[in-house]
Amino acid sequence: MRYKRFNWLVKLISLGVNIESENDIGRRISFSNIVFITLPVVYLIFMVVDFQSYLVPIPSLRFDQFIVPIVIVVCVLCLWSNKIEKTTISRILFLVAWPLLLHLIPIMLLHSPPDYYLAFPMGIIFHSVLIQLMISQSEEPILFWVCIVLNLLTLIFALDILLNFADEKRIPTVLASDPYFLLDSILYWLLFNLIAFYMILSVGKYIEKVNTSYTLIEKQKEELNILNKSLESIVTLRTQKLEEQNKKLLDHAFYNAHLLRGPFCRIQGLIQLQQIITDKTEIGDIAKKLEYSIEELETRIKEIQQIVDIEERD
Repeated sequence: MRYKRFNWLVKLISLGVNIESENDIGRRISFSNIVFITLPVVYLIFMVVDFQSYLVPIPSLRFDQFIVPIVIVVCVLCLWSNKIEKTTISRILFLVAWPLLLHLIPIMLLHSPPDYYLAFPMGIIFHSVLIQLMISQSEEPILFWVCIVLNLLTLIFALDILLNFADEKRIPTVLASDPYFLLDSILYWLLFNLIAFYMILSVGKYIEKVNTSYTLIEKQKEELNILNKSLESIVTLRTQKLEEQNKKLLDHAFYNAHLLRGPFCRIQGLIQLQQIITDKTEIGDIAKKLEYSIEELETRIKEIQQIVDIEERD
């Protein structure tokens, strides 16, 4: 119940994702939605904190001050593109706009401020991690490798780009001439990308395992439901059959009880006559009749047993 208030956020994160056929690209789209949602929030907070710099006449505003609202607009546009299922366009747009707006354009307009000699390489490294998170290496290999190679080339030539637009008076000579500047940048690029690759691979395998388990559970549920319905029908049929058999047996028992009573009563009467009559001739006749009644009783018992055996087989 307490998580229902965040349903709107879940819907935003799922824009452009086919939930029923979740795959690796769907996870990348979900992450891109998270970036498109969180980045404007962060930049809005930044604008609120730095509101005084915006309280100046518009002609006095620098271009880098316009970058923050422009990035927010780009994020909203990318989020809308995912909503209309233009997911590839939205991710490419963001991955192009990120280095262009936050690094290359400021470098050209501001003539490579000294802080950009650190910010630019670090931004490119972070951009490479975004590429891994937003583009599927397995399902979008061409797009992935084009983006990652261009990113690495930008990092390799980062110092050349900075020096090309730099104001000679503001060049940090020690940093720019240090041979480890490029080497450190590449090492950190490899480190962060390998970590990101391993984490994405691990999360992907875990999600696939969870999805496989969920699919298996759903399949077993369906099989159990079918089995339960089958068992219910079998039990109902067997119960009905037993009830019919019991009814037939009761009917036969009631009917045969009358058939057994006749010879039984005759046998009982003849035995009593044997105890009373002394005439040998009459005693012989009674013995014959008694033998006949016993045979008749035995026949009736066999008939009942045959009927019972037939009902049990049925």
